[in-house]
Amino acid sequence: MSKAKTIQSRVNYLQTQLATLKETNLAVQAPALGLAVNDQGQVPLSFLGQAVLVSNEGIESTGPTAVSVDAKSVIAHYLTSRGRGPLKGEFTPINRLTGITVSPSSPSANLAKPLEMIDGDYARFQKAALQIGGRYQGLSAAGAQSWLFGDLPFLPIKIDFFEIDDEFPFEIKVLFDSSANVIASYECLELYIMCLTVGLLMAGGWIADPDDCEASFL
Repeated sequence: MSKAKTIQSRVNYLQTQLATLKETNLAVQAPALGLAVNDQGQVPLSFLGQAVLVSNEGIESTGPTAVSVDAKSVIAHYLTSRGRGPLKGEFTPINRLTGITVSPSSPSANLAKPLEMIDGDYARFQKAALQIGGRYQGLSAAGAQSWLFGDLPFLPIKIDFFEIDDEFPFEIKVLFDSSANVIASYECLELYIMCLTVGLLMAGGWIADPDDCEASFL
């Protein structure tokens, strides 16, 4: 894509993923990717706090809120992936996974920029992270509060939250397991960061609508 720059390009990307999903044997794919299949051959899962149901016909919410275009793309891409584990247990930024240079002026450099709205409020971040399915992992070796979002078992995404202190400002890093590029494309990883960012900011009340941070992604 590299990172779809318009909603239409993201819709086009989704259509490609859904076309592949339609031809996928979910009874084989889902268990191989760590997900369950129900008696109807559908895949129920929670994605960033939202309950969804996946079938060959598409991805639908089983709750009050519709599934976003980007979330559908990530889920569909995951379930049609030919990649498999094992996880490496080492987490790294997106640019180190792909070998694509991320400069300060490139779109990827701004993927998680809206997270600056959190402004170091760790207590509020904790509540938001728990609400969308985050699991606290303790302090990292570098001293960050680490949170894991493992809804897609072979594509975990982690946030390292560095709290403000006398020496350093607040900082957030979004990281993937170093096996992620075996499971997902660069575009999928970008969209996953966007979904996580919007999910956190919505859950924490920093924004009221996904469009409130849309411009920062483009």
